[in-house]
Amino acid sequence: MNTSSDINIEKPKVIQALLSGFNIIASKPYLILLPILLDLFLWFGPGWRIDGYFKPIIQSIANLPGMNSAEDYAELTQTLQTTWQDVLSQFNLAFTLSTLPIGVPSLMTGEAPFINPLGNSLTFQLQSDTQIIGLLLVFLISGFALGNLYFQNISNQVQPAPKKPTAKTFFWSLLQIILIPVFLLLALLILSVPVTLLLTFVSLISPAFRDFVLFTLIILLLWIVMPLVFTPHSIYLYKQNLIKAMMTSISVVKVSMEQTTWFIMASFILVRGLNYLWKAPPSDSWFLLIGILGHAFIVSAVIAASFYFFVNATKFTQTLVNRQLKASGQ
Repeated sequence: MNTSSDINIEKPKVIQALLSGFNIIASKPYLILLPILLDLFLWFGPGWRIDGYFKPIIQSIANLPGMNSAEDYAELTQTLQTTWQDVLSQFNLAFTLSTLPIGVPSLMTGEAPFINPLGNSLTFQLQSDTQIIGLLLVFLISGFALGNLYFQNISNQVQPAPKKPTAKTFFWSLLQIILIPVFLLLALLILSVPVTLLLTFVSLISPAFRDFVLFTLIILLLWIVMPLVFTPHSIYLYKQNLIKAMMTSISVVKVSMEQTTWFIMASFILVRGLNYLWKAPPSDSWFLLIGILGHAFIVSAVIAASFYFFVNATKFTQTLVNRQLKASGQ
């Protein structure tokens, strides 16, 4: 709640942050090079398929207990098999080079793979656990390393580091961003147990009420996760470890919740809305190259804007806290 003592405090501005992000990318176009190169690799480079490995597993669905004993399940089984076959047939293991939540953004992860204006891409069919897991680890580690370099380059344009980046600082920040998905997965695993028990209990009472509870839990999860949205920004800008970065993000978002919500909504609408335009050409059309360039520019600009917004939101938080401390001291 605002009081008369903080009226003159400059709040973080959404439009100003977005304009600053677009200006920095326009003046430093090399910052979009990694997204472009990654999309070109996924478009024209070789593909690694895993549908052949999972095909026997999908076909075995019909042999599950009860599936082959009732006609009602025949259509369901066929639908499940067809759906999973279609999904896996369009999946390229190289898509995992675009890691989450920190990684090089890619437009081609949502496009039909294995085809480009020059024809069909060279593909490799992975058939063993060792091949899939080994290559997946290579892609993930490479993806996080490239994402670390990408975010580091953008953050240095927003707020230059006091010291020249070294291999030590690079691997330190790489470790921190790898720990983010590890932490999130552990949290989800811990929460999945009570959530599953709750949904099972509610299902016994009313299936309709179960859907309501599930929707409420999803909203609650988003509300819990949103204060952590600037965790990577604290890592890159303030060189904080994961725990300190999470606490900084929570404190900043708590004070500037309204502005942060508007910034996230504006960024999401901008990126996702324009993605429909970028993805309009088919995978075998050279016009998709325009989409790759446009996507790389827009996403990089929004990421740069998020760093600007976080810097301003941090200053706003610090100023407000200092005023409150002075007021309480009086």
